[in-house]
Amino acid sequence: MRAVIDTNVIISALFWGGQPRRVVDHAASGRFQAITCPELLIELEDVLAEDFGVPQERVDLILRDVLSFSELIAPIQEIEVPVRDHADVKVIACAVAGRADFVVTGDRDLLALGEAHGIRVATVRAFLQAYHGKRPHSA
Repeated sequence: MRAVIDTNVIISALFWGGQPRRVVDHAASGRFQAITCPELLIELEDVLAEDFGVPQERVDLILRDVLSFSELIAPIQEIEVPVRDHADVKVIACAVAGRADFVVTGDRDLLALGEAHGIRVATVRAFLQAYHGKRPHSA
C-alpha cells in the first residue's frame, strides 16, 4: 500500500499522538510506503517553524525522519483537482506522481473529494481501517 501522509496528520502525530501517530509509526516501520514531495516538506517545515515555533534544529531532525521512511517524488505539475483551496492541489499532485492508493488527511476540503484521480482521500481512522483490512494480522 502507498500513501501520502498530509502535513496535518504528521503535525498531529508529533504533538498529540493517537491515531495519527499510529499512521506515522506504520510508515516508519515499513508497513506501507509513505510518499512525499518537496512541496509537502516545505509546508511541513513552515508549519513547524512558523505556527508551532519549533527551533530549526528540531525541524531539520523531523524532516530527516520523514525522509527516512518516505519515497521522495517530483509531483505532476499540471493537474486538475476540484478543490476550494488551490494549495491542496499539491497533495493530490504528489499522490498521483507517487502512484498512491491513499491520501491520509484531516483537511475537510480534501476529504470532501472522497477520491481524486483514482486515489482514495481518507481520514486517519478510515485509512487505519483499510490498512488493517488488507493485512492478514492486525498490528
